Amino acid sequence: DFAMITVWVVLGVGGVVLQLHRERQRPFFPPSPYLMWQQERERRQTNVLDPSHHFPSLPNRLLARLQQLTRRREPAGEHTPLLL
Repeated sequence: DFAMITVWVVLGVGGVVLQLHRERQRPFFPPSPYLMWQQERERRQTNVLDPSHHFPSLPNRLLARLQQLTRRREPAGEHTPLLL
């Protein structure tokens, strides 16, 4: 009987040690659904691959448009229309 109890105790302790060793990089509990939703929302708001993320701000766009309107046009050097 003592041999069987010893085998079960060794198996139990070995299993706990092995599991703790394999899972040592992971947190004890997964994050809450609210925290995961918050992180996902933040990730979607700051998606740098989204082209709309790279638009200049409204004041910069207005200033650039004003500068474009007040800039003198340079002659293209061509006086005849292109023939196709």
